[in-house]
Amino acid sequence: MNKTKLLSIAVIGLLLINLATLGLMFFKQGRPHPEHGPRGEGPKKIIIERLNFDAAQQEKYEVIIKEHRSKMQELNKNSRGLHDELYSLLTSANIDKVKSDSLIQTIADNQKALDNLNFDHFQKIKAICTDKQLENFNGLARDLAQLFGPHGGPPK
Repeated sequence: MNKTKLLSIAVIGLLLINLATLGLMFFKQGRPHPEHGPRGEGPKKIIIERLNFDAAQQEKYEVIIKEHRSKMQELNKNSRGLHDELYSLLTSANIDKVKSDSLIQTIADNQKALDNLNFDHFQKIKAICTDKQLENFNGLARDLAQLFGPHGGPPK
């Protein structure tokens, strides 16, 4: 009887912990990452809404987006290849430190190119803003890392 009672308490405890975890997942107050949605339309929508772009600006912005996506895909593909090559070194009995350091530097250079590309992308967006929209752009610029950074940035 004593073992049965202990087992019942343990099962009920685990059940309550699972329910609490599920409750936190469903009721957590967080926003989805802006890249979610059809083909990464989240960031586009956020920028258009925050900057109040008119139809002509939205057309210019669409051209900027296409150019940016094309270059991003190329750099991301390059990054995946470099990481694959780096981690394939782990299969060797004797790891070539010079080669691994060289690959790590190349990965860093590729990341720098990605960051420069993103920075230039937002400079182009700023260039199509009207004087009235620049105040909104400055607010957006302060939020960029949180809005578009990895994992949606730090929690609020």
